[in-house]
Amino acid sequence: MTYNLAEKTWPMIEEYLKNKNSILIPVGSTEQHGPNGLIGIDFLSAWEIAKKVGELTATLVSPPLCFGMAQHHMAFPGTMSLTPLTYIAVLSELLQSLAKHGFRDFTLINGHGGNIPSINAAFSQVLSSDQDSHFRLINWWHLAEVQAYEKQHFGDANGFHATCGEVSLIMHTHRDAYREVPAHAPFAPTVREYPWPLSPGQFRQTFPDGRMGSDPSLASAQHGEKIFAIAVDAICQKLRK
Repeated sequence: MTYNLAEKTWPMIEEYLKNKNSILIPVGSTEQHGPNGLIGIDFLSAWEIAKKVGELTATLVSPPLCFGMAQHHMAFPGTMSLTPLTYIAVLSELLQSLAKHGFRDFTLINGHGGNIPSINAAFSQVLSSDQDSHFRLINWWHLAEVQAYEKQHFGDANGFHATCGEVSLIMHTHRDAYREVPAHAPFAPTVREYPWPLSPGQFRQTFPDGRMGSDPSLASAQHGEKIFAIAVDAICQKLRK
């Protein structure tokens, strides 16, 4: 049974809301992820995880918010970014739309670190006029169980952007795409010290191929399958509590 909101009719949503007011909202970004990471990794990973969690917990899943705050990646072709103010406005209005229909328990499954400040700002903006809604932000790569696996198998080579873990996960969920993505190995180490934030030009100058401390030659679909299962299980446990 699918729990994708986009594949339901409005009477089906109305019926769902008679018994449950929870919804999962996958959010991410459309941005570069180094030479062998798909541009859609951030929203695709959040969406795939959310769909599986929705299935296992009988919770509706909204369509993903595919675009995020990725200004610092704009020197790389294919990146599509919103400014922080636009992101806050878009997310706030989407949450308010769902709240007007009766949704009250919102869990955002996020795949992009650059979204975190704007997501929290959007929560605060909605709560300023809506005292009945409850918001939960889960950054799947921050889950302790995921980090433990990555530390064991990748160590410091996991890095901070275009990580072994996220590339592995998407190699598992989107295997067909990796029939076209060329192999890039080995990857040279990237700089360890840098100022933050960086402009798009400064970011590309500092990280010429888009990676931040990662060696994604270690990524594999086999690792991704395990990371995906770990993340789904950890989020299900959080929701069941």
